[in-house]
Amino acid sequence: MAALLPKTSERLLPDQVGSRDEYLQYLRHVFAYELAAGTFHAGAMVLDLGCGEGYGASLLATRGISVVGVDVSPETVEHAETKYASDRCRFECYGGERLGFPDASFDAVTSFQVLEHVEDDTRYVTEAARVLKPAGRLTLTTPNAATRLKPGARPWNRFHLREYTADQLRDLLGTAFAEVTIAGITATAEIYEIEMARVRQARRIVAIDPLNLRRLIPEALKPWASRTVRRLFPRRHADETSGNWASRYRIDDYCLTDSKLEQSLDLLALCRR
Repeated sequence: MAALLPKTSERLLPDQVGSRDEYLQYLRHVFAYELAAGTFHAGAMVLDLGCGEGYGASLLATRGISVVGVDVSPETVEHAETKYASDRCRFECYGGERLGFPDASFDAVTSFQVLEHVEDDTRYVTEAARVLKPAGRLTLTTPNAATRLKPGARPWNRFHLREYTADQLRDLLGTAFAEVTIAGITATAEIYEIEMARVRQARRIVAIDPLNLRRLIPEALKPWASRTVRRLFPRRHADETSGNWASRYRIDDYCLTDSKLEQSLDLLALCRR
């Protein structure tokens, strides 16, 4: 049995999803993994870079793919190894700089909702390129700054060091990859508006907390703080906690788009060396 991994406001734990917003975030993550899984050949060796809790790497392994998940958090890696390790799936910890694998070790690299957390983003993408075989591909997602931030604004998510527009992401990835294609991840009109309402609420909170004092709130008090915020800043699509969202929304409520990237929820990059 896997050790209980502490839940934080940024760590997604499938077994502890407690709100509609969390569930929709989970579906967006799974959508990216499912999309990537459909592009890998059976027996492919894949690196899941920034694997988090491990459910995504495990999903890939169920598709006949061999996966190594790496993360900078030792407790997260221990949890993932205990819960998901199999003949096709294993997990390792790395220091956040050089990956512990030889050049050209993997057929593919996945990295979903990680880049925005990385201090040295250039090194990060360079390492992803280094461990790929010559014909290998990086599939990466990250939040779309164009829909979340006003021009020049800092991320309102306290865990995000930076967020990217499509052009910024293309320029960064172009430093390590010869071929970079950027698409957008979007959703049904209802889900899209739910996310935009969440973004507007976050912007209002940032406006009254310019010193970012909310970062000082202990994780144990975050649920209380979130409930207080929802009362002070109600939004059109109020958060639901009754659980009916789990049967209402599905992975196929999300899709890729190659037009109007500035309006997409996330950016998805497909990169070849």
